Amino acid sequence: MKWLHEGLINPEAEYISLKEIGKLFSPPISQVSLWKWKKQGEFKLTPYLFGNKKFYKLKEVLDEIERHKIL
Repeated sequence: MKWLHEGLINPEAEYISLKEIGKLFSPPISQVSLWKWKKQGEFKLTPYLFGNKKFYKLKEVLDEIERHKIL
């Protein structure tokens, strides 16, 4: 799955933003779509706060995508 990391700002990062999660999809999806999936319980992610910004663990995101076979 190395190709998934190509569109990210920092491919070596352990945490990514909601905007970067959208870039993992082909074609990229909006933050609004991700937010709706989270709200409906389709996409379960745990936010980690750094300052006032939310980030998500890349491994958890990839596991959730794989669980739903979204890609």
